[in-house]
Amino acid sequence: MDNESESTTTSEDEARLESSPSDGIITSVVIFVLLCVLLVIPILQLAIGASFQNQCPVNPNIPTYLIVSGAFGIATIVLTIIMTLAYILWIKQLALDSGICDAYAASIISGCIIGSICLVLLLMSFFLFFWFIVGNVWVFSVHSKVDLDNLLSPNYCQRTLYQFAFTIIIMSYIISVIGCCCSYFRCCNVGKAQLKSDKERMIMLRQMKRQRHL
Repeated sequence: MDNESESTTTSEDEARLESSPSDGIITSVVIFVLLCVLLVIPILQLAIGASFQNQCPVNPNIPTYLIVSGAFGIATIVLTIIMTLAYILWIKQLALDSGICDAYAASIISGCIIGSICLVLLLMSFFLFFWFIVGNVWVFSVHSKVDLDNLLSPNYCQRTLYQFAFTIIIMSYIISVIGCCCSYFRCCNVGKAQLKSDKERMIMLRQMKRQRHL
């Protein structure tokens, strides 16, 4: 009886290990596609900020905000794409039946690349968060007095430039709230699934103990 339970557990673990590389690759590919789509936003920030750089006398820092945000946003997404590709290659390497030395070397190289990029991304994220707060101050502080039509007004700011900067900031808040809600519900679902799995495991252990006593 013990041998049957051990073989069942072993087969389940092997199936889980076999499915995990493919699951990791699928998730990474989805993330890669989403990052490529999101790359459009910082490109637009950089393009609009550079195109209307000297057309916002009410606050000349607004074009600068878009340019810097766009440049750092592009760099962040590109580095994340590189990290995702490195992770996919790492997963594929683990799935291959290659030599232990080759797999170990590839694992170390991929791990170093991923770790280095994570450190850079962390620093860039801190800067972008600080820069986002600065951009909020620059954009919202002139919202009540900005003139989008009169080119000769000292409060003038090019319409596309200001409205784009304003919209991007509002969208950032909305996306952050949605992301937090999704993370919360995901954590709740994972917790419930883990609790259910633990209960099922406890029931199986109790049944095994009863069978041993019989």
